[in-house]
Amino acid sequence: MIRLDIFTNEIRPDGQLIDRLAVRVEVTGQKLNVTAGDPRFLQVGMPVYSERYGRLIDFDTDGEEWARNLPSAYRNGAVTVSAVELLGPVASSSGADRVHSAPALAFEHQPR
Repeated sequence: MIRLDIFTNEIRPDGQLIDRLAVRVEVTGQKLNVTAGDPRFLQVGMPVYSERYGRLIDFDTDGEEWARNLPSAYRNGAVTVSAVELLGPVASSSGADRVHSAPALAFEHQPR
């Protein structure tokens, strides 16, 4: 299972730039489950490059591979995406989870 967290940049009234969770999604195989936020921030048709396939793929090609590589598709500076591959039970806090992220240019979000 891959958990995607998509953040948008927001400027607070005091001028501080922060990341706000826009949507959290879990992808298992070809199933996508929105667990928090607004699903309109997720573009399942967005192609991403997969080294495994050696070409651009979309969600319909391989949902988990697409989710794993989605952070590399967001490079516009307004959005941060992190992808965490959960290798064990969802509540696992072991070091076995793999994190892939592409920070927004204006602000770096550190996945937890």
